[in-house]
Amino acid sequence: MIKGFSCRFVSVLLSLLVFFASCISAKKLDAYVASEFNNKLPKADKKNDSSVLITSPIPSDPDIISVTEKKVKNLPLILYWKYDYRHTCVLNPAIGISYFKKTISQQAAKLKQKLNGQQLELSVEQIPGSFAIVDKGHILLLMIHWHKLYVDPGTKDLIVSYKVRQNGAEVKSGKIIIPNTEGQKGIRFAQSWKSSSSEFLSQYNLDITEMSKAFVNKLIAEL
Repeated sequence: MIKGFSCRFVSVLLSLLVFFASCISAKKLDAYVASEFNNKLPKADKKNDSSVLITSPIPSDPDIISVTEKKVKNLPLILYWKYDYRHTCVLNPAIGISYFKKTISQQAAKLKQKLNGQQLELSVEQIPGSFAIVDKGHILLLMIHWHKLYVDPGTKDLIVSYKVRQNGAEVKSGKIIIPNTEGQKGIRFAQSWKSSSSEFLSQYNLDITEMSKAFVNKLIAEL
């Protein structure tokens, strides 16, 4: 009888875990992120300022919006089960770089005044661009006593190297690191992974914009 109860108990636990896992998948998250960008990468800024050239060595596939990886950790015991589902979504770096370029374009007047006719070359070596939807829980006697669902942003900083040229000759160079300003964001009660992902992506745009502005200010101070 005890053996039969144990089998049924484990069966119910597995059913619960399958239910939690089925709410979100790597494929579903990538499809949703793509829909947030209308299934295409942001268009490059049409403004072409010859005094500021922005490039990046970071590889980017123009046909992919994001790539999500799923990691599952389970601690199965007789009366207690702990689970940890983490879906880490890495955005195409072209998205963050496009936000960076747009901000630099908006700050062009400040840069030109400092450059005084010189040409500026920027190379985006690293840019934040990932987040994870994390679902952690503890099951005890068929009841969830602890459950936490939250967005965990990546930790990459913004790293940009620069070169200043005058008449083709390099006169100054350097590298600037702007710390990542994103922090762990809790998901509100009854908020779905879709709405939390959408909220993160909206904030991501603002965060990259603010980091880009901080880069411009630091660059001007160094020139």
